[in-house]
Amino acid sequence: MDKFWVVAKREYLERVRSRWFVMMTLFVPVFITAIFLIPAWVTARSASGTASRNIVILDATGTGLGKRVADVLTRDTTAVRASNAAPAPQPQVREVTAASLPAAEDSAMRAVMRPNNLVGYLVLDDSTLSTRRIRYAGRNASSIVDTDKLKSAVRQAFTAVMLQREGVKPETISLISNLSLSMSQTRIDERGKGGSGQAAIFLGVGIGVLLLMSIIFHGQNVLRGVLEEKSTRVAEVVISSIKPEMLLAGKVAGAGAVGLTQQVLWIAISAYLITNFAPLVLKSAGVPISGAGGSGALGVSFGGLTVGLFIVIVLYFLFGFVFYASLLAAAGSMVNTEQDAQQAAMPVMYLLIGSWLFVNSVIVNPTGTIARVLSWLPFSSPIIMPMRMGLSPVPWTSVAGSLAVCALGCVFAIWLAARIYRVGMLMYGKRPSLAEVAKWVRYA
Repeated sequence: MDKFWVVAKREYLERVRSRWFVMMTLFVPVFITAIFLIPAWVTARSASGTASRNIVILDATGTGLGKRVADVLTRDTTAVRASNAAPAPQPQVREVTAASLPAAEDSAMRAVMRPNNLVGYLVLDDSTLSTRRIRYAGRNASSIVDTDKLKSAVRQAFTAVMLQREGVKPETISLISNLSLSMSQTRIDERGKGGSGQAAIFLGVGIGVLLLMSIIFHGQNVLRGVLEEKSTRVAEVVISSIKPEMLLAGKVAGAGAVGLTQQVLWIAISAYLITNFAPLVLKSAGVPISGAGGSGALGVSFGGLTVGLFIVIVLYFLFGFVFYASLLAAAGSMVNTEQDAQQAAMPVMYLLIGSWLFVNSVIVNPTGTIARVLSWLPFSSPIIMPMRMGLSPVPWTSVAGSLAVCALGCVFAIWLAARIYRVGMLMYGKRPSLAEVAKWVRYA
């Protein structure tokens, strides 16, 4: 057993002290933070933009619909732009007749064509009231955000006009037109309320991504390490003083400890960066930050990462890593070149990537049949079950059963890999066939 710890310690210290470990440990949290903050900044910047207001509204309905649309557009962005020094442009409303509408459109088009002028023009005519059709032309006609704002504004204004026609009180019309709702999402499980639903999505998907990256990255390191020792004949010397099974176990344990260390650092550094930089990013986009902070404005919270969930994540990572690293080490021991090693490792990687292909189904329905079945398979449960636990309540009996299946899968993977490793590390020449590998497993 002492030799096992010597091998594990050597593997751990050699990898932790490497320059690549430090670079990846720092780069991945920065990358994760950028993935969340850059889209949030772009979305907030678009939402607080004033392009949809720098337009002219040609109203040929004779109902005052254009003025109502302008009021809605102004009201929707006033609060967001309140902290900005530059005055926001106001929509221009031109009430025209049906006969003069073509000339008004031509004039508006020429104004839009001039640089640093209007962005576009919106046409409201009789077809707007009868067939619910509106027309818009402008420089931002391909912007989904701006066109959605215009459609929403026309919808609200149209509702107000229809209510006015039905004789509804002006106070009621104003209340309905100015109505805005915000919805908070809170999970409920057997212990009661359990944090934000949006945070649960972030937590579940984030955990799945980190586990996948760590297993792939450090599993490949195990494969390359085994191949290097075999190609340089170092393995022959090492195996003379330690059993091949113990050598394999020490290498997998050391690399697994490196992956676990990096995983914890990734989560901690990412949480720190997102929590502290989110307020600055959103403030630069013109979004007012409340006391909840920037991470709260993003719908991201790390309070859902309880001690119990963290322990379960660690167990799933260890089981998943041991399962895949053992098989990858066996693949590395069978061949002699890097190219052959990548081909030998493909079946193992198919199992891992194949599990990830079902992530969409798990996110949409974390309690569905596909999610539950994948949670009980040893090659997919290390990725799927932590995601399910982040997305929805999972009975602890199911978690315990899934962990037991994972443990059995690891025992089988270690047994299979040890038999292949014992023979493969001392075999040179051509790549063995499947029949020869089966013989190694039977007679080793």
